[in-house]
Amino acid sequence: MSPVHTMQAPAVNRKKVGDMVVTMLSDGYLDASFELLSGITGSQAEAVLQRRGVSVLPRMNINVYVIQNGKQTILVDSGAGNFKGWGGRLPVALAAAGIDPLQIDTILLTHAHPDHIGGLAGPLQTPHFRNVERLFVHQDELAFWRNKTVQASAPDGFKPSFSLAQNAFAAYDEKLVPFRQEDILPGIHAVALPGHTPGHSGYVVGDEKASLLIWGDIVHFPHIQVEHPEVTIAFDSDPVAAAATRKRLLERVATDKLTVSGMHFNAPVTATVSQGPAQQFALQYDGWSPAV
Repeated sequence: MSPVHTMQAPAVNRKKVGDMVVTMLSDGYLDASFELLSGITGSQAEAVLQRRGVSVLPRMNINVYVIQNGKQTILVDSGAGNFKGWGGRLPVALAAAGIDPLQIDTILLTHAHPDHIGGLAGPLQTPHFRNVERLFVHQDELAFWRNKTVQASAPDGFKPSFSLAQNAFAAYDEKLVPFRQEDILPGIHAVALPGHTPGHSGYVVGDEKASLLIWGDIVHFPHIQVEHPEVTIAFDSDPVAAAATRKRLLERVATDKLTVSGMHFNAPVTATVSQGPAQQFALQYDGWSPAV
């Protein structure tokens, strides 16, 4: 009898951006609840997804990116690393993409929530990416997660997130590059997107001729929060600022016709944002291509 396989193959998607190749990978997902959202009811959230013809299951996918330019191999976030059973598929996805973790020499962090930093290190400050020379993180982000006063006042359920972040930062301590400026690497510059966390950042890959904005956690439920930018999530450290940042960025992306991708898109893909006559935004995912 032939075996019946039930595990899906890792999702791998590549896009050429100028002289760089961006590999989009899936670390898996985490199951959530629409109750985490503010500014919309569960039934209203489901209605948005039904209109878009997608699943109404409140599941958040976790995406990770690798940027290669022939000289560097750059990892953008690391997925959840199976923290609380979330994600943890990055090692398999890297193998499927033909990327050896030992190739990775640079890491860019959008922010330090567990589903973005959980795959960086094991217990006792053990780095998973041993040949990393530099790990870039916004200085406000690093300061927040290392602030013992903030940690002590955090809800008990959130305290493990501080321990996880501190363990990851300690694993790469001598390699940390706290930044504030925009231009951090040739062909890559950071975009400040505060609100979700104090140092939440996106990264523009490429130049004016061809570029991709990896916008981090601008949205957690993409179709819902693009259509309703005012909707926030319980993970936002400053919900008002997060909503304002999202609205401002959506206007820029739609006006400038930027190609974007996000850690919680429904798959590791790129997308564009349009703005209709009623000034309502809509997200359109790009199709997968067999070649870059």
